[in-house]
Amino acid sequence: MKKLLLQKKAVIVGGAGRIGSAITRAFLLHGAQVLLVDRDEESLRRISEDLPAGERARCHPCRLEMDHENSVDELARVVEEKLVWTDILVNCLGYIYRAPFTIHSMAELNKLMKLNFSINFAVCQKIASMMVERGSGKIINLASVGGFRPEKEHSGYCAAKAALIALSKVMALELSPKNIQVNIVAPGPTETVPFSSPYYTEHPEALQAIETVTGRIGHPEDHTGLLVFLASDQSDWITGQVIASDGGWALV
Repeated sequence: MKKLLLQKKAVIVGGAGRIGSAITRAFLLHGAQVLLVDRDEESLRRISEDLPAGERARCHPCRLEMDHENSVDELARVVEEKLVWTDILVNCLGYIYRAPFTIHSMAELNKLMKLNFSINFAVCQKIASMMVERGSGKIINLASVGGFRPEKEHSGYCAAKAALIALSKVMALELSPKNIQVNIVAPGPTETVPFSSPYYTEHPEALQAIETVTGRIGHPEDHTGLLVFLASDQSDWITGQVIASDGGWALV
């Protein structure tokens, strides 16, 4: 297998989740050095321990509560300490909440905007500034098909992901002259924590209704090939794109 990320240094924020950890393993397999950032210390430890020795040596778990601007300054400090610089930033931070629009609480809306947009904004701003100094970089923001395809009872979530998509496109415009490519991956329904929640356990018909044209929802590993490509030098001519990784879900 040709390794596409040899000598690359990557920061994956929210990397201990199911999609984030799958991306981490794929990046390590392709030769990258990875700073794995998450608030879940136990998951960080488990991911690291499960890696082969050679990959474990290139993985730097970092527990950080990415919930305020000071966290972003701390992230930059850790990047400089562990990696010195970064070639790749992947933002996997996210939070989902469902409620009919008419009773959607403002508190939940604020939380959705903070964890799906505002913190991502601040992380991108800080890491992009570091990339500008080096004259190159790749930024990949994980949004959702909900950012451009409306989903019932997800008004706040869809709005936050749409905001992240819009931000990423502006970033692509402004950062392209600095040789920094910014792209958006929009996963469709994927086997993550929300889809193992009591709601779907009690309403199996709801899970069946969101199956893609492939006859299933996605696995975290379904997204990793795309992420590796976008993080590699092979995608240097691609920026500002929203790429649905959804098994054709947006078709129906």
